[in-house]
Amino acid sequence: MDVARQQDLQNQIAARVAESLVDVDWAEATLFLLQVGEVSRTWLDALDAAGSTKQDLPTPDVEALGTRLREAMADPERGTWFSLVLTLSSDGSFTARFNGERRVFDDAASPFEAIGDEVVPTDADYAADLARFPRADKYRPEWLPGDAATASSAAEGSTTAPSSTPPAAALPASLFSLDGRWGWPGVLASVAQQTAASPVASSPEATPTDESDAPELSLGQLALRVRDAVVLDVIAPHRVATLLRLHAEAVAAGVLPAVDAVESVDPERGLEEARVASPEVVPAVEAAVASVVDAIVAEHLQAVVA
Repeated sequence: MDVARQQDLQNQIAARVAESLVDVDWAEATLFLLQVGEVSRTWLDALDAAGSTKQDLPTPDVEALGTRLREAMADPERGTWFSLVLTLSSDGSFTARFNGERRVFDDAASPFEAIGDEVVPTDADYAADLARFPRADKYRPEWLPGDAATASSAAEGSTTAPSSTPPAAALPASLFSLDGRWGWPGVLASVAQQTAASPVASSPEATPTDESDAPELSLGQLALRVRDAVVLDVIAPHRVATLLRLHAEAVAAGVLPAVDAVESVDPERGLEEARVASPEVVPAVEAAVASVVDAIVAEHLQAVVA
């Protein structure tokens, strides 16, 4: 892989985003780029210096650059990424995060989907993407179609989850009152999916030492990694309404205490904007929900790793 070319393409994408905002008063912008098979989506969020969301932003023309970046970053063993999140400051500095392990806004067991998102990648799209950017079995998440039969079925239009998709995590006994409540079945499914996608051993049959470059993580480190991936999967990409609803369901179930002034949070705000607008409330709600996710992750890891 040509690292210099990769950096140049990222620089071009960042510059294209900045150019699209030339007539906008902005301090920080976040580009979301999804490319899987024939599905490509681009959207942009931006905040001004006061932390307010900017409305009616133009969509930067970065699709072709994204395609070239995927090709430049493709590895014959590891494939390439499915989605990119690039956060750009008005001073020109930026960070880029790549996801090549998780389904993008698409989980049949989850109620979550990107706001305004009418097209998400199907199994057929992931199968086509894998054919274009092959991966060695050891770098293929369990949910990703990997054989000709699965890919053929997906290409014919099947949108059912691959048979290797792990079953949802179970609720700890102390959290049984959350069973069936809005949003939490999706969290359970995501916990299992993110655990299965971990590059370290996540089942009794797996052995981390089989891969010399696999990170050696303690159970606690793995739990944090999975928790963070779950948050990125089911909470971070959406309006703060998702977080508030998860919290409300947990409060109603007697799992969490209420948070003062939670009703003052505008549910239509994005999560980042809500943190700025309600700095005393939103972080408290996030911490409360995260504590429940932590308990689910810990129970699940004990079951599959022990």
